[in-house]
Order: sequence, then C-alpha cells, then structure tokens
Amino acid sequence: MDHNIFVVLTDTELKLPFFVTSAGGWEHQDNMLREGGFPDFQWIQCLSGEGILETEGKRYTVSAGQGMLLYPNRKHHYYAVREPWATRWISFNGVQAEGMLASLKMNASAVLQLSHPDIVLQKLLEANELLQSKDPSRYIRCSALIYAIVLDLFMYSSTPDMRSRTEHYEQLMPALSYIDEHFMEPLTLETLSGQLRISPQYTCHLFQKSFGLRPFEYINRFRLRRAKELLLRHPDVDVKDIARAVGYEHASYFIKLFKQQEGITPSAFRKVHRQ
Repeated sequence: MDHNIFVVLTDTELKLPFFVTSAGGWEHQDNMLREGGFPDFQWIQCLSGEGILETEGKRYTVSAGQGMLLYPNRKHHYYAVREPWATRWISFNGVQAEGMLASLKMNASAVLQLSHPDIVLQKLLEANELLQSKDPSRYIRCSALIYAIVLDLFMYSSTPDMRSRTEHYEQLMPALSYIDEHFMEPLTLETLSGQLRISPQYTCHLFQKSFGLRPFEYINRFRLRRAKELLLRHPDVDVKDIARAVGYEHASYFIKLFKQQEGITPSAFRKVHRQ
C-alpha cells in the first residue's frame, strides 16, 4: 500500500480549474511536521488507527471515517497515537481550488467527519490508478475527480461535532416528499414540522443547513420549477391557471416571483423556450 505518485505538470494542466500534484497511501503514516506547510491543498483520509493533527492553533483527533483537509503553506503537524494509522491522500491545486473551497465554507484547514467515507475513498483509489496508467487523458480525468471529491466533502462531511449536509437532508425527506405531493395546496411551517415531528424552529434550521434557504424559499423555488415545466408542456393554458396549478391563488404574485427568479415573465419564458 505504501506509495507516492508525483505528477509532471505541463502548462495545460496548470491552467485547469483543478489539477492533481501527487497522491499515495501509507500503511503506517509517518510523523509529519511542516513548519512552512505544504505547497498544495491536501486531503488525507484515515483508514484505520488514530492520529493527531495540530494546525493553526488547534488540535484534532483523526480516526477512521475522518480526514484532514489541509490548506497550502500553513504550518501543520500530524502523528499517530494508535497504530497502524493508515491513510490515503491526494494533493491538488488549481486556479479555482481555493475559491471553490471557500464558497463551500471549507475555508481553513480542518478535520472532517465523513458520513460516507467509502464514496470518497473510491475516488482516491481511482485517482491513484489513473495516475499510474498510460492513459493520455489521465491528468484531465484526475482534474474531474478532484472536483468530484471536493463536492463529496461538501455533501458528506461535517466537523466532528456537527452533522453532515446529507444527514440533514435525509432527516428532511418526509417534508420534502410532502411538498412534492402537495405543492399545489396551501402549505404552512406547522404542517411541514408536523411531518418531521420536530419544532417549526428546528425545521427552519434543517432547511438552512441542507439548502441555505428558508422553508418557503425552497417551496417557492420548487413551485416555480414545476411552473416552468407546465408552461412548456401546456402552451395554450393561461398563465393564471398555471399559477393556480402550482399553488398560487393570485397570478400577479406568481408573475412577480417568477420574474424575480428567472429575470423574465412566465409568458416571455414560454416564448423563449418554444421558438
């Protein structure tokens, strides 16, 4: 299992939004102290054992199902406390790397808990296999894998004291299914929280954690998506009837919301997509 793979980067790779710089794995992860940090981003996933990460004035425990996201050029020290501390890792960079991580609220080095560690590990193994192949497109394909890994970290990770977005989403499923089946009817926060058997306040918290939206912002976007489908599927149906079909009693309010989201009126949307 112990191995290092380094990438020969050309100008083509260096212009990619993401590019892999190295990858590998250790059966017994070494004690690693880097006073000046590492030049690239790193994702180091723990497979077994337990270690400690010290960085930016914080100290974390790292065990199976967790990993270390390390920012470049930041002092860090990690070492095993329960052997064998086995890891798989990949390092990456790119013109969009820091911006995308920051936009996903992963803007500092941290230990992340994975609700589905095998999903991320499979991509790490695939990247290792690609880098050792003679596939002429291997570096481009690895760029896509890094993008996918970052999205997986966003979806399936949390800090050790918080739940992942996926876990919040799974808890919301009864309410989301209810919206899907009853979006054309009047909906209240109390109705949604009743589906979840939690308080209205915690229902709002789950929507914010899962989607970054309040419940009625989500409902409006869901209704407008259905409205777009109906506008094109039934070109002869009046806009006010489409509004009623997706849960809006007043066509003027529906048109206002539609224009706010799409930048054009429902009638203009219909013309654009049916030309």
